[in-house]
Amino acid sequence: MTKKRFVWGIALFVASFVNFPIVFINLPRLNRPIVQLDIFLQVAFSVAFAMGFIQWIYEATKKNEVATKQWVGAGIILSAYSVGLTLANYFIIGLPLKTGGTVVVRGVLMAIIAYFFSRFMTEAEKKNEVLLENEQLKHENVLVQLNSLKNQLNPHFLFNSLNTLSWLINEDKAKSQRYLQKLSQVLRYSLTMQEQSLVMLKEEMDLVDSYIFLLQMRFGNNLKIYKNVDAQAPVKIPPLSIQLLIENAIKHNVISSANPLSIFVEYQTDSQQMLVRNSLNLRPNSEGTGIGLANLNQRFKLLTHCEIEIKQGEEFCVVLPLIP
Repeated sequence: MTKKRFVWGIALFVASFVNFPIVFINLPRLNRPIVQLDIFLQVAFSVAFAMGFIQWIYEATKKNEVATKQWVGAGIILSAYSVGLTLANYFIIGLPLKTGGTVVVRGVLMAIIAYFFSRFMTEAEKKNEVLLENEQLKHENVLVQLNSLKNQLNPHFLFNSLNTLSWLINEDKAKSQRYLQKLSQVLRYSLTMQEQSLVMLKEEMDLVDSYIFLLQMRFGNNLKIYKNVDAQAPVKIPPLSIQLLIENAIKHNVISSANPLSIFVEYQTDSQQMLVRNSLNLRPNSEGTGIGLANLNQRFKLLTHCEIEIKQGEEFCVVLPLIP
């Protein structure tokens, strides 16, 4: 619809521009019917010619027609316009056939103007197609990167969970049954949310509650996790983000009765950020590769266009930006 309006508008502009001298010359006699008919014929033929010419050049260029074919078609349209208007002037208005020369000149002038407008329309359309294709490629690339990062996070989580279950089976079978029930809830959440890029904070905190239960079954009072979170807050977060940070704290720190590990999960209402911080008592040679945090940061960049913030002093703190 937009293209048709554009062609109509350009054709009317070209016809008005080329026929303006005729209209201007005939202004004193504009009240005469024959003059009105003359002007109508000139403009009507010109509009039809400009529309046909623009459409032909546009379609030929879009189909990558050879230049010869384009100009042969353009020549036929120009000839049809010149002959048709000359004969109309002769039989209807009564003008001599020798005025056909001025008709041809006007036709050539309109063809030149219409040609540049049709080329502009074609180039603009190609540019829009390229921009649309680029946006689609960017979107697909983001999805590919995001899925790749998810696949890197989940095996790490599963490996640690199965290790914990294996340890509990040998220590206490009754506890291992309860642990298995909670683990199934966590794994079900992980599989269910696999196709989702973002989840509500309440859903994420339900996972965290189950995950904390699993951890405290293993570590007892040696692990203290404190939560200060409004789970009903209408904000979203990439799934398994908080779980990863809790897991990361356990992986890198000593946990014992002499050195209990404290983890704090806090939601800041004003800034709409989640803070996950823990006390520091690092294991020997526990520097790690940093892949887990790097992947988490990349997920947040792709989904929220913000990076996570890492602070380390007496405590290790990670600030997660949330999405309203």
